[in-house]
Amino acid sequence: MKLILGGYANGRTAYAMQNYQLTESDCFDAAAEPLARWNGQRLILHAEQLVNPWLEQGKEPCTEILPWLERWQDTVLITQEVGCGLVPVTPQQRQLREAVGHFNRLLAECAETVERVCCGLGMRLK
Repeated sequence: MKLILGGYANGRTAYAMQNYQLTESDCFDAAAEPLARWNGQRLILHAEQLVNPWLEQGKEPCTEILPWLERWQDTVLITQEVGCGLVPVTPQQRQLREAVGHFNRLLAECAETVERVCCGLGMRLK
């Protein structure tokens, strides 16, 4: 698994598609589709969007994602970095930001490579 992270609108998807020779048909959007509809696509967009529904159901996102990580050995995951901005106002927003941070850290630990994209430029972290 390869992980690409970065801030909002920094070119993560374009970077992944160009550097890993992916097309639109390779994309699964976790923000638009239930995870159960993943059908082997090689690029998973908005992985951070998986966290909130699990929190709302009282589930632990870092536990819920583990079976999926085994299936995603040959995928590129794109997630948004959430810890470098303003501190959220509400307790729920802060809880979500913290959970996404833990989630991203787990993804990075499990990934073969980790890249951070800023302004469309990638930097290999792992």
